[in-house]
Amino acid sequence: MSSLVKISFWLSLSELAFNISGYIIHASMGRILDPAGYGRFSLIITFTTMIIVLIGRGVPISTSKYLSEITEDKANKYNDIKRSALFLQTSIILIVSSVYFLSAPVFANLLNDPTLTNLFRISSLIIPAFALSSLYAYYFNGIKDFKKVAFLKFWRAILKIIFIIGLGFLYKIKGAIIGQALAPFVVFLTAWFIDPFKKSKIKNQPNFKNNPLNKKLAKKLATFAGPIVIFMLFHELMLSMNLYMVKAILQQDDLTGIYSAASTVSRIPYYLFFFMTIILLPKISELIANKKLAETQSLLQKAFKYLFLTLLPITFLLSLFSKSAVTFFYGDQYSLAGPIMSILIFGFAFLTVFYIITFVLNGAGKNKFPVLASITGTFLNAIVSFFLIKKFGLIGSAFGITITAFIIMIWTLFYSNRNIVKFLNLFSILKYLLASILIYFLGLNFFDQGRYTFFLWSFILILLYLVLMIITKEIGIRDWNYLKKSLKK
Repeated sequence: MSSLVKISFWLSLSELAFNISGYIIHASMGRILDPAGYGRFSLIITFTTMIIVLIGRGVPISTSKYLSEITEDKANKYNDIKRSALFLQTSIILIVSSVYFLSAPVFANLLNDPTLTNLFRISSLIIPAFALSSLYAYYFNGIKDFKKVAFLKFWRAILKIIFIIGLGFLYKIKGAIIGQALAPFVVFLTAWFIDPFKKSKIKNQPNFKNNPLNKKLAKKLATFAGPIVIFMLFHELMLSMNLYMVKAILQQDDLTGIYSAASTVSRIPYYLFFFMTIILLPKISELIANKKLAETQSLLQKAFKYLFLTLLPITFLLSLFSKSAVTFFYGDQYSLAGPIMSILIFGFAFLTVFYIITFVLNGAGKNKFPVLASITGTFLNAIVSFFLIKKFGLIGSAFGITITAFIIMIWTLFYSNRNIVKFLNLFSILKYLLASILIYFLGLNFFDQGRYTFFLWSFILILLYLVLMIITKEIGIRDWNYLKKSLKK
Protein backbone atom coordinates (compact mmCIF):
# COMPACT_ATOMS: atom_id res chain seq x y z
CA MET A 1 0.00 0.00 0.00
CA SER A 2 2.92 2.36 0.65
CA SER A 3 4.00 1.98 -2.97
CA LEU A 4 0.47 3.03 -3.96
CA VAL A 5 0.84 6.21 -1.91
CA LYS A 6 4.21 6.87 -3.55
CA ILE A 7 2.65 6.41 -6.97
CA SER A 8 -0.25 8.65 -5.93
CA PHE A 9 2.22 11.33 -4.85
CA TRP A 10 4.00 11.51 -8.21
CA LEU A 11 0.81 11.19 -10.22
CA SER A 12 -0.72 13.94 -8.08
CA LEU A 13 2.24 16.20 -8.83
CA SER A 14 2.08 15.47 -12.55
CA GLU A 15 -1.70 15.97 -12.55
CA LEU A 16 -1.25 19.19 -10.61
CA ALA A 17 1.36 20.43 -13.10
CA PHE A 18 -0.86 19.45 -16.02
CA ASN A 19 -3.87 21.27 -14.61
CA ILE A 20 -1.88 24.30 -13.50
CA SER A 21 -0.78 24.56 -17.12
CA GLY A 22 -4.45 24.47 -18.10
CA TYR A 23 -5.27 27.33 -15.77
CA ILE A 24 -2.25 29.30 -16.97
CA ILE A 25 -3.51 28.82 -20.51
CA HIS A 26 -7.12 29.79 -19.75
CA ALA A 27 -6.05 32.76 -17.64
CA SER A 28 -3.67 33.91 -20.38
CA MET A 29 -6.23 33.47 -23.16
CA GLY A 30 -8.84 35.25 -21.02
CA ARG A 31 -6.48 38.22 -20.85
CA ILE A 32 -5.21 38.02 -24.45
CA LEU A 33 -8.83 37.96 -25.62
CA ASP A 34 -11.77 39.91 -24.21
CA PRO A 35 -14.68 38.04 -22.51
CA ALA A 36 -16.51 37.73 -25.84
CA GLY A 37 -13.44 36.30 -27.63
CA TYR A 38 -12.68 34.02 -24.69
CA GLY A 39 -16.29 32.81 -24.80
CA ARG A 40 -15.87 31.78 -28.45
CA PHE A 41 -12.55 30.08 -27.72
CA SER A 42 -14.09 28.16 -24.78
CA LEU A 43 -17.03 27.01 -26.90
CA ILE A 44 -14.74 25.48 -29.52
CA ILE A 45 -12.40 23.79 -27.03
CA THR A 46 -15.14 22.36 -24.81
CA PHE A 47 -17.09 21.13 -27.84
CA THR A 48 -14.00 19.45 -29.25
CA THR A 49 -13.29 17.92 -25.85
CA MET A 50 -16.78 16.46 -25.80
CA ILE A 51 -16.15 14.84 -29.18
CA ILE A 52 -12.69 13.44 -28.41
CA VAL A 53 -13.97 11.51 -25.42
CA LEU A 54 -15.49 9.22 -28.03
CA ILE A 55 -12.01 8.05 -28.92
CA GLY A 56 -9.77 9.46 -26.20
CA ARG A 57 -11.23 7.38 -23.38
CA GLY A 58 -13.12 4.29 -24.60
CA VAL A 59 -10.49 2.11 -26.29
CA PRO A 60 -7.63 3.48 -24.10
CA ILE A 61 -9.48 2.65 -20.85
CA SER A 62 -10.42 -0.79 -22.21
CA THR A 63 -6.75 -1.32 -23.13
CA SER A 64 -5.62 -0.29 -19.66
CA LYS A 65 -8.04 -2.72 -18.01
CA TYR A 66 -6.95 -5.77 -20.02
CA LEU A 67 -3.25 -4.95 -19.82
CA SER A 68 -3.51 -4.63 -16.01
CA GLU A 69 -4.89 -8.16 -15.75
CA ILE A 70 -1.87 -9.73 -17.49
CA THR A 71 0.43 -11.63 -15.13
CA GLU A 72 4.22 -11.81 -15.61
CA ASP A 73 4.09 -15.32 -17.04
CA LYS A 74 1.80 -14.05 -19.83
CA ALA A 75 3.73 -10.88 -20.67
CA ASN A 76 3.83 -11.89 -24.32
CA LYS A 77 0.25 -10.62 -24.62
CA TYR A 78 1.26 -6.96 -24.22
CA ASN A 79 1.96 -6.37 -27.91
CA ASP A 80 -1.06 -8.40 -28.90
CA ILE A 81 -3.33 -6.05 -26.96
CA LYS A 82 -1.49 -2.95 -28.16
CA ARG A 83 -1.77 -3.98 -31.82
CA SER A 84 -5.52 -4.52 -31.46
CA ALA A 85 -5.95 -1.23 -29.59
CA LEU A 86 -4.04 0.78 -32.22
CA PHE A 87 -6.07 -0.80 -35.01
CA LEU A 88 -9.34 0.15 -33.29
CA GLN A 89 -8.14 3.62 -32.32
CA THR A 90 -6.88 4.62 -35.77
CA SER A 91 -10.04 3.30 -37.44
CA ILE A 92 -12.25 5.36 -35.12
CA ILE A 93 -10.00 8.43 -35.54
CA LEU A 94 -10.47 8.43 -39.32
CA ILE A 95 -14.24 8.12 -39.07
CA VAL A 96 -14.84 10.62 -36.25
CA SER A 97 -12.40 13.25 -37.55
CA SER A 98 -13.98 13.19 -41.02
CA VAL A 99 -17.54 13.41 -39.69
CA TYR A 100 -16.58 16.22 -37.30
CA PHE A 101 -14.93 18.28 -40.05
CA LEU A 102 -17.89 17.88 -42.41
CA SER A 103 -20.38 18.66 -39.63
CA ALA A 104 -18.77 21.99 -38.65
CA PRO A 105 -21.59 24.11 -40.21
CA VAL A 106 -24.19 22.04 -38.34
CA PHE A 107 -22.45 22.56 -34.98
CA ALA A 108 -22.21 26.31 -35.61
CA ASN A 109 -25.90 26.57 -36.53
CA LEU A 110 -26.91 24.64 -33.39
CA LEU A 111 -25.25 27.43 -31.39
CA ASN A 112 -26.99 30.06 -33.54
CA ASP A 113 -23.63 31.43 -34.75
CA PRO A 114 -22.54 30.43 -38.32
CA THR A 115 -19.29 32.41 -37.89
CA LEU A 116 -17.99 29.55 -35.72
CA THR A 117 -17.86 27.14 -38.70
CA ASN A 118 -14.22 27.77 -39.67
CA LEU A 119 -13.05 27.50 -36.05
CA PHE A 120 -14.79 24.13 -35.73
CA ARG A 121 -13.02 22.90 -38.87
CA ILE A 122 -9.61 23.92 -37.56
CA SER A 123 -10.33 22.20 -34.24
CA SER A 124 -10.76 18.85 -36.03
CA LEU A 125 -6.94 18.61 -35.90
CA ILE A 126 -7.17 18.16 -32.13
CA ILE A 127 -9.09 14.88 -32.43
CA PRO A 128 -6.41 12.52 -33.85
CA ALA A 129 -3.60 14.11 -31.82
CA PHE A 130 -5.44 13.78 -28.52
CA ALA A 131 -6.75 10.28 -29.27
CA LEU A 132 -3.29 8.86 -30.00
CA SER A 133 -1.62 10.47 -26.99
CA SER A 134 -4.48 9.31 -24.76
CA LEU A 135 -4.10 5.72 -25.96
CA TYR A 136 -0.44 5.73 -25.00
CA ALA A 137 -1.13 7.29 -21.58
CA TYR A 138 -3.57 4.51 -20.71
CA TYR A 139 -1.25 1.92 -22.27
CA PHE A 140 1.54 2.87 -19.85
CA ASN A 141 -1.05 2.91 -17.09
CA GLY A 142 -2.15 -0.62 -17.99
CA ILE A 143 1.40 -2.01 -17.87
CA LYS A 144 1.73 -0.16 -14.53
CA ASP A 145 4.57 2.06 -15.76
CA PHE A 146 3.28 5.02 -13.74
CA LYS A 147 6.60 6.87 -14.01
CA LYS A 148 6.06 7.28 -17.73
CA VAL A 149 2.44 8.33 -17.14
CA ALA A 150 3.66 11.06 -14.80
CA PHE A 151 6.45 12.09 -17.18
CA LEU A 152 4.06 12.43 -20.12
CA LYS A 153 1.74 14.57 -17.99
CA PHE A 154 4.61 16.90 -17.07
CA TRP A 155 5.79 17.01 -20.69
CA ARG A 156 2.34 17.78 -22.08
CA ALA A 157 1.88 20.54 -19.49
CA ILE A 158 5.03 22.27 -20.76
CA LEU A 159 4.10 21.80 -24.41
CA LYS A 160 0.58 23.16 -23.88
CA ILE A 161 1.90 26.38 -22.40
CA ILE A 162 4.45 26.84 -25.19
CA PHE A 163 2.18 26.04 -28.15
CA ILE A 164 -1.22 27.34 -27.05
CA ILE A 165 -0.18 30.62 -25.42
CA GLY A 166 2.56 31.26 -27.97
CA LEU A 167 0.36 30.70 -31.02
CA GLY A 168 -2.61 32.32 -29.25
CA PHE A 169 -0.59 35.47 -28.66
CA LEU A 170 0.46 35.57 -32.31
CA TYR A 171 -2.71 34.43 -34.07
CA LYS A 172 -5.45 34.78 -31.38
CA ILE A 173 -8.19 32.11 -31.36
CA LYS A 174 -7.05 30.21 -34.47
CA GLY A 175 -3.48 29.98 -33.21
CA ALA A 176 -4.58 28.73 -29.77
CA ILE A 177 -6.71 26.01 -31.37
CA ILE A 178 -3.79 24.81 -33.51
CA GLY A 179 -1.64 24.78 -30.37
CA GLN A 180 -4.24 22.50 -28.74
CA ALA A 181 -3.49 19.96 -31.49
CA LEU A 182 0.29 20.30 -31.58
CA ALA A 183 0.85 19.63 -27.86
CA PRO A 184 -0.75 16.14 -27.69
CA PHE A 185 0.77 15.20 -31.06
CA VAL A 186 4.30 15.80 -29.76
CA VAL A 187 3.37 13.84 -26.61
CA PHE A 188 2.30 10.92 -28.79
CA LEU A 189 5.63 10.96 -30.66
CA THR A 190 7.49 11.04 -27.34
CA ALA A 191 5.47 8.11 -25.98
CA TRP A 192 6.18 6.10 -29.12
CA PHE A 193 9.93 6.50 -28.69
CA ILE A 194 9.95 5.57 -24.96
CA ASP A 195 7.62 2.56 -25.31
CA PRO A 196 9.48 -0.39 -23.70
CA PHE A 197 7.59 -2.95 -25.82
CA LYS A 198 8.05 -1.25 -29.18
CA LYS A 199 10.75 -3.81 -29.77
CA SER A 200 9.98 -6.93 -27.85
CA LYS A 201 12.38 -8.00 -25.11
CA ILE A 202 10.27 -11.03 -24.29
CA LYS A 203 11.51 -14.42 -25.31
CA ASN A 204 9.70 -16.06 -28.23
CA GLN A 205 7.53 -13.00 -28.84
CA PRO A 206 7.58 -11.27 -32.25
CA ASN A 207 8.38 -7.58 -32.45
CA PHE A 208 5.40 -5.26 -32.50
CA LYS A 209 5.74 -4.62 -36.23
CA ASN A 210 5.47 -8.34 -36.98
CA ASN A 211 2.76 -9.03 -34.39
CA PRO A 212 -0.43 -10.01 -36.29
CA LEU A 213 -3.79 -8.43 -35.52
CA ASN A 214 -5.87 -10.57 -33.16
CA LYS A 215 -9.41 -9.90 -34.39
CA LYS A 216 -11.01 -11.73 -31.48
CA LEU A 217 -9.10 -9.58 -29.00
CA ALA A 218 -9.93 -6.40 -30.94
CA LYS A 219 -13.62 -7.30 -30.71
CA LYS A 220 -13.23 -7.91 -26.95
CA LEU A 221 -11.61 -4.49 -26.47
CA ALA A 222 -14.32 -2.80 -28.54
CA THR A 223 -17.10 -4.56 -26.61
CA PHE A 224 -15.76 -3.34 -23.27
CA ALA A 225 -15.01 0.13 -24.67
CA GLY A 226 -18.53 0.66 -26.04
CA PRO A 227 -20.29 1.41 -22.74
CA ILE A 228 -17.32 3.52 -21.60
CA VAL A 229 -17.54 5.65 -24.76
CA ILE A 230 -21.26 6.22 -24.22
CA PHE A 231 -20.63 7.05 -20.56
CA MET A 232 -17.80 9.48 -21.35
CA LEU A 233 -19.83 11.21 -24.05
CA PHE A 234 -22.81 11.84 -21.77
CA HIS A 235 -20.58 12.67 -18.81
CA GLU A 236 -18.76 15.28 -20.87
CA LEU A 237 -22.13 16.60 -21.99
CA MET A 238 -23.08 17.07 -18.34
CA LEU A 239 -19.85 18.98 -17.75
CA SER A 240 -20.10 21.24 -20.78
CA MET A 241 -23.67 21.41 -22.08
CA ASN A 242 -24.59 24.37 -19.86
CA LEU A 243 -21.97 26.48 -21.64
CA TYR A 244 -23.62 25.68 -24.98
CA MET A 245 -27.08 26.34 -23.53
CA VAL A 246 -25.95 29.72 -22.20
CA LYS A 247 -24.65 30.61 -25.65
CA ALA A 248 -27.74 29.33 -27.51
CA ILE A 249 -30.35 30.76 -25.11
CA LEU A 250 -28.81 34.07 -24.00
CA GLN A 251 -27.03 34.78 -27.33
CA GLN A 252 -24.27 36.92 -25.78
CA ASP A 253 -20.60 36.03 -26.24
CA ASP A 254 -19.55 38.11 -23.23
CA LEU A 255 -21.91 36.20 -20.90
CA THR A 256 -20.63 32.95 -22.42
CA GLY A 257 -17.09 34.05 -21.53
CA ILE A 258 -18.12 34.95 -17.97
CA TYR A 259 -19.79 31.57 -17.48
CA SER A 260 -16.79 29.78 -19.00
CA ALA A 261 -14.44 31.52 -16.54
CA ALA A 262 -16.63 30.43 -13.58
CA SER A 263 -16.81 26.89 -14.97
CA THR A 264 -13.06 26.62 -15.56
CA VAL A 265 -12.09 27.68 -12.03
CA SER A 266 -14.85 25.47 -10.59
CA ARG A 267 -13.18 22.43 -12.17
CA ILE A 268 -10.18 22.67 -9.83
CA PRO A 269 -11.39 19.80 -7.58
CA TYR A 270 -12.31 17.75 -10.65
CA TYR A 271 -8.80 18.01 -12.09
CA LEU A 272 -7.06 17.80 -8.72
CA PHE A 273 -8.45 14.34 -8.00
CA PHE A 274 -8.36 12.96 -11.55
CA PHE A 275 -5.22 10.95 -10.71
CA MET A 276 -7.40 8.66 -8.55
CA THR A 277 -9.09 7.33 -11.69
CA ILE A 278 -5.68 6.44 -13.17
CA ILE A 279 -4.84 4.29 -10.15
CA LEU A 280 -8.20 2.84 -9.17
CA LEU A 281 -9.32 1.36 -12.50
CA PRO A 282 -6.38 -1.05 -13.06
CA LYS A 283 -5.99 -1.78 -9.34
CA ILE A 284 -9.67 -2.59 -8.79
CA SER A 285 -9.70 -4.62 -12.00
CA GLU A 286 -6.73 -6.65 -10.76
CA LEU A 287 -8.20 -7.24 -7.27
CA ILE A 288 -11.68 -8.15 -8.53
CA ALA A 289 -10.22 -10.49 -11.17
CA ASN A 290 -8.35 -12.32 -8.39
CA LYS A 291 -11.39 -12.23 -6.06
CA LYS A 292 -9.56 -10.29 -3.34
CA LEU A 293 -12.62 -8.62 -1.85
CA ALA A 294 -11.01 -7.79 1.51
CA GLU A 295 -8.17 -5.91 -0.23
CA THR A 296 -10.69 -4.21 -2.51
CA GLN A 297 -12.64 -2.99 0.50
CA SER A 298 -9.49 -1.74 2.25
CA LEU A 299 -8.32 0.11 -0.85
CA LEU A 300 -11.68 1.81 -1.42
CA GLN A 301 -12.07 2.78 2.23
CA LYS A 302 -8.66 4.49 2.21
CA ALA A 303 -9.20 6.09 -1.20
CA PHE A 304 -12.59 7.58 -0.37
CA LYS A 305 -11.52 8.68 3.08
CA TYR A 306 -8.75 10.68 1.39
CA LEU A 307 -11.19 11.97 -1.24
CA PHE A 308 -13.88 13.27 1.12
CA LEU A 309 -11.40 14.43 3.76
CA THR A 310 -9.77 16.80 1.27
CA LEU A 311 -12.49 17.50 -1.32
CA LEU A 312 -15.03 18.96 1.10
CA PRO A 313 -12.89 21.74 2.65
CA ILE A 314 -11.39 22.64 -0.74
CA THR A 315 -14.88 23.00 -2.24
CA PHE A 316 -16.23 25.14 0.59
CA LEU A 317 -13.17 27.42 0.58
CA LEU A 318 -13.33 27.89 -3.20
CA SER A 319 -17.01 28.77 -2.86
CA LEU A 320 -16.19 31.24 -0.08
CA PHE A 321 -13.41 32.96 -2.04
CA SER A 322 -14.96 32.49 -5.49
CA LYS A 323 -14.68 36.14 -6.52
CA SER A 324 -11.03 36.27 -5.43
CA ALA A 325 -10.24 33.03 -7.28
CA VAL A 326 -11.83 34.16 -10.55
CA THR A 327 -10.17 37.60 -10.56
CA PHE A 328 -6.83 36.01 -9.62
CA PHE A 329 -6.92 33.93 -12.80
CA TYR A 330 -8.78 36.19 -15.21
CA GLY A 331 -8.64 39.76 -13.91
CA ASP A 332 -11.31 42.22 -12.81
CA GLN A 333 -13.22 42.10 -16.09
CA TYR A 334 -14.43 38.61 -15.09
CA SER A 335 -15.50 39.53 -11.52
CA LEU A 336 -19.16 38.83 -12.38
CA ALA A 337 -18.21 35.13 -12.55
CA GLY A 338 -17.65 35.04 -8.76
CA PRO A 339 -21.27 34.52 -7.60
CA ILE A 340 -21.80 31.94 -10.35
CA MET A 341 -18.71 30.00 -9.30
CA SER A 342 -19.75 30.02 -5.62
CA ILE A 343 -22.65 27.73 -6.62
CA LEU A 344 -21.06 25.92 -9.57
CA ILE A 345 -18.10 24.68 -7.50
CA PHE A 346 -20.43 22.35 -5.58
CA GLY A 347 -21.79 20.89 -8.81
CA PHE A 348 -18.29 20.06 -10.03
CA ALA A 349 -17.36 18.60 -6.62
CA PHE A 350 -20.34 16.24 -6.87
CA LEU A 351 -19.34 15.35 -10.45
CA THR A 352 -15.79 14.66 -9.22
CA VAL A 353 -17.04 12.00 -6.79
CA PHE A 354 -19.36 10.59 -9.45
CA TYR A 355 -16.54 10.39 -12.02
CA ILE A 356 -14.14 8.62 -9.67
CA ILE A 357 -16.67 6.03 -8.54
CA THR A 358 -17.57 5.20 -12.14
CA PHE A 359 -13.95 4.19 -12.74
CA VAL A 360 -14.23 1.88 -9.75
CA LEU A 361 -17.34 0.36 -11.31
CA ASN A 362 -15.57 -0.02 -14.67
CA GLY A 363 -12.63 -1.72 -12.95
CA ALA A 364 -15.08 -4.10 -11.28
CA GLY A 365 -16.60 -4.93 -14.67
CA LYS A 366 -19.89 -3.12 -13.91
CA ASN A 367 -19.72 -0.68 -16.79
CA LYS A 368 -23.44 -0.57 -17.63
CA PHE A 369 -24.53 1.40 -14.56
CA PRO A 370 -22.26 4.42 -15.28
CA VAL A 371 -23.84 4.61 -18.74
CA LEU A 372 -27.35 4.63 -17.27
CA ALA A 373 -26.39 7.24 -14.64
CA SER A 374 -24.67 9.54 -17.14
CA ILE A 375 -27.56 9.41 -19.64
CA THR A 376 -30.08 10.08 -16.85
CA GLY A 377 -27.96 12.94 -15.52
CA THR A 378 -27.57 14.53 -18.96
CA PHE A 379 -31.29 14.60 -19.73
CA LEU A 380 -32.18 15.71 -16.21
CA ASN A 381 -29.63 18.54 -16.40
CA ALA A 382 -30.88 19.61 -19.84
CA ILE A 383 -34.47 19.91 -18.59
CA VAL A 384 -33.71 21.57 -15.25
CA SER A 385 -31.06 23.95 -16.62
CA PHE A 386 -33.15 25.00 -19.64
CA PHE A 387 -35.91 26.42 -17.46
CA LEU A 388 -33.53 27.87 -14.86
CA ILE A 389 -31.39 29.62 -17.52
CA LYS A 390 -34.56 31.06 -19.09
CA LYS A 391 -35.66 32.44 -15.73
CA PHE A 392 -32.42 33.27 -13.87
CA GLY A 393 -29.67 33.40 -16.53
CA LEU A 394 -26.15 32.34 -15.53
CA ILE A 395 -27.07 31.71 -11.87
CA GLY A 396 -29.85 29.39 -13.04
CA SER A 397 -27.37 27.40 -15.08
CA ALA A 398 -25.11 26.95 -12.04
CA PHE A 399 -28.02 25.70 -9.93
CA GLY A 400 -29.16 23.35 -12.71
CA ILE A 401 -25.92 21.38 -12.96
CA THR A 402 -25.43 21.39 -9.17
CA ILE A 403 -28.84 19.87 -8.46
CA THR A 404 -28.36 17.24 -11.17
CA ALA A 405 -24.82 16.33 -10.08
CA PHE A 406 -25.89 15.84 -6.45
CA ILE A 407 -28.67 13.42 -7.43
CA ILE A 408 -26.50 11.18 -9.63
CA MET A 409 -23.59 11.26 -7.15
CA ILE A 410 -25.78 9.94 -4.32
CA TRP A 411 -27.35 7.35 -6.60
CA THR A 412 -23.96 6.07 -7.86
CA LEU A 413 -22.28 6.01 -4.44
CA PHE A 414 -24.99 3.87 -2.85
CA TYR A 415 -25.14 1.56 -5.87
CA SER A 416 -21.38 0.97 -5.66
CA ASN A 417 -21.41 0.51 -1.90
CA ARG A 418 -24.10 -2.16 -2.29
CA ASN A 419 -22.82 -3.98 -5.39
CA ILE A 420 -19.01 -4.02 -5.03
CA VAL A 421 -18.02 -3.87 -1.34
CA LYS A 422 -19.13 -1.72 1.58
CA PHE A 423 -16.63 1.13 1.79
CA LEU A 424 -18.56 4.28 2.77
CA ASN A 425 -18.23 5.59 6.32
CA LEU A 426 -21.16 8.01 6.55
CA PHE A 427 -20.34 9.12 10.10
CA SER A 428 -16.83 10.21 9.04
CA ILE A 429 -18.20 11.99 5.97
CA LEU A 430 -20.61 13.87 8.24
CA LYS A 431 -17.65 15.04 10.36
CA TYR A 432 -15.81 16.30 7.26
CA LEU A 433 -18.97 18.11 6.11
CA LEU A 434 -19.67 19.81 9.45
CA ALA A 435 -16.02 20.89 9.83
CA SER A 436 -16.05 22.31 6.29
CA ILE A 437 -19.27 24.24 6.95
CA LEU A 438 -17.73 25.64 10.15
CA ILE A 439 -14.59 26.99 8.44
CA TYR A 440 -16.82 28.39 5.67
CA PHE A 441 -18.87 30.49 8.10
CA LEU A 442 -15.77 31.54 10.03
CA GLY A 443 -14.23 32.74 6.78
CA LEU A 444 -17.45 34.45 5.74
CA ASN A 445 -17.57 36.48 8.95
CA PHE A 446 -13.91 37.15 9.75
CA PHE A 447 -11.98 37.17 6.44
CA ASP A 448 -12.38 39.48 3.48
CA GLN A 449 -12.04 38.83 -0.26
CA GLY A 450 -8.67 39.66 -1.83
CA ARG A 451 -6.97 38.67 -5.05
CA TYR A 452 -3.90 37.41 -3.18
CA THR A 453 -4.76 37.43 0.54
CA PHE A 454 -7.35 34.68 0.08
CA PHE A 455 -4.44 32.22 -0.20
CA LEU A 456 -3.36 33.14 3.35
CA TRP A 457 -6.92 32.98 4.69
CA SER A 458 -7.42 29.60 3.05
CA PHE A 459 -4.20 28.28 4.60
CA ILE A 460 -5.30 29.42 8.08
CA LEU A 461 -8.74 27.85 7.67
CA ILE A 462 -7.27 24.58 6.37
CA LEU A 463 -5.04 24.40 9.46
CA LEU A 464 -8.13 24.86 11.63
CA TYR A 465 -9.87 22.11 9.67
CA LEU A 466 -6.95 19.73 10.28
CA VAL A 467 -7.05 20.53 14.01
CA LEU A 468 -10.74 19.63 14.02
CA MET A 469 -9.98 16.36 12.25
CA ILE A 470 -7.34 15.51 14.87
CA ILE A 471 -9.73 16.36 17.71
CA THR A 472 -12.45 14.17 16.19
CA LYS A 473 -9.86 11.38 15.66
CA GLU A 474 -10.31 11.31 11.89
CA ILE A 475 -6.58 11.99 11.60
CA GLY A 476 -4.25 10.28 14.09
CA ILE A 477 -0.62 9.44 14.73
CA ARG A 478 -0.97 6.29 12.67
CA ASP A 479 -2.07 8.34 9.64
CA TRP A 480 0.85 10.78 9.97
CA ASN A 481 3.39 7.99 10.43
CA TYR A 482 1.97 6.06 7.52
CA LEU A 483 2.14 9.12 5.26
CA LYS A 484 5.71 9.99 6.33
CA LYS A 485 6.87 6.42 5.84
CA SER A 486 5.26 6.20 2.40
CA LEU A 487 6.68 9.52 1.17
CA LYS A 488 10.13 8.67 2.55
CA LYS A 489 10.15 5.45 0.55
